[in-house]
Amino acid sequence: MEDTSMEASNNPDSARDDELDELICDCLELLLAALPADQAHIIRAVDLEGSLPESVAEAQGLFLRDVMARLAPGRKGLKGVFGKMYMICPEHGQAVCDCNTKGRENLRL
Repeated sequence: MEDTSMEASNNPDSARDDELDELICDCLELLLAALPADQAHIIRAVDLEGSLPESVAEAQGLFLRDVMARLAPGRKGLKGVFGKMYMICPEHGQAVCDCNTKGRENLRL
């Protein structure tokens, strides 16, 4: 029987996956830089690195409520920055939305 498994180094799709991962990471870092530093740090630790909010609170010497108080607006802010970056309404999730089209032409990240 023929061995059909391929190692990542021999798989041309693996290189594309690595490039895509790098591109996504770069994009996320750009978006996170638009947030307040304390919110970006919490988002990075919890949502990207998979740390538990309790662990982040302990490591940072914060109360859990403080971590959660930064996490929620950080996520909302990240969604808003992403929406502005891609011209998607952060409220309605639509690419073309009449509710908030003014001011997008002056967007700066």
